[in-house]
Amino acid sequence: MSVLLLGETGVGKEVIARSVHLRSERAEQPFIAVNCAAIPPDLIEAELFGVEKGAYTGANQSRPGRFERANTGTIFLDEVVELTPRAQATLLRVLQEGELERVGDNRTRAVDVRVIAATNESLEKAVEEGRFRSDLFYRLNVFPVKIPPLRERLEDLPLLAEHFLNKFHSEYNKRTLGLSDKALELCLHYHWPGNIRELENVIERGVILTDNNESISRESLFAGVPEPQPSQPQGIVDSHGQLVEKTSETSRGDWASQILGNGIGLDDVEETLMRRAMEEANQNVSGAARILGLSRPALAYRLKKSGILAES
Repeated sequence: MSVLLLGETGVGKEVIARSVHLRSERAEQPFIAVNCAAIPPDLIEAELFGVEKGAYTGANQSRPGRFERANTGTIFLDEVVELTPRAQATLLRVLQEGELERVGDNRTRAVDVRVIAATNESLEKAVEEGRFRSDLFYRLNVFPVKIPPLRERLEDLPLLAEHFLNKFHSEYNKRTLGLSDKALELCLHYHWPGNIRELENVIERGVILTDNNESISRESLFAGVPEPQPSQPQGIVDSHGQLVEKTSETSRGDWASQILGNGIGLDDVEETLMRRAMEEANQNVSGAARILGLSRPALAYRLKKSGILAES
């Protein structure tokens, strides 16, 4: 069965492909990863399907392609949309018939390979534009998997950061104290256009620039500290615990003074905001966390502490 991984650049498609391979019956067999965009178009067929001696100028010896090397295992075709029309036709034959011919050969060779393809653009659009075969798309699209960008699963960020910290602590023979609270807060509010790959690079930079037994600061993570995402308009909590709209004339000091003047404690403010956010999100913790600008684990901890989560 073919698997098609869909997602932005840097979301970890190859990591997921390797995970699929390692959790399958083919785990002990080869895993071959190919970036189709990195191979010149005139060489892609020979690289994937092999070449016979004398097939073209420079082909001084016969050699197997990536599919033969992956026989009985898995081949990962990243940026599959970049395949040439001829390579697409040959790939379709491999998927349908389980056989291929090397470039310059007339001998058919049987192969048993699981294909995991990936792309960061719409294959449907490529089909409409005539850049990708529709029959190949249907064949690859047997089991599509959409991988969300990092900004849509920020609850995973602390674990990912910890993983990369351990990796680079070992690689650079250092031992920092990890991300400071402000650094973690910045990471949880950052848009991450480069996804997990960008996070990995940022953590590596932080480890390099931080001394042993020191916390990694925001400045060590980013060359220039990014601006925080725009927040929602703030309101005022009145004496009844209701959030009322803030007028343009009302400054931050005004609503803070009203809260203090009415004897409303910090715990009451936090509980009111959490209850209102949970109502707005229909009792969905992830949705409420986004409203409040918190990670899901952070909000879940506060909800449990206040007893709201048990009620909902």
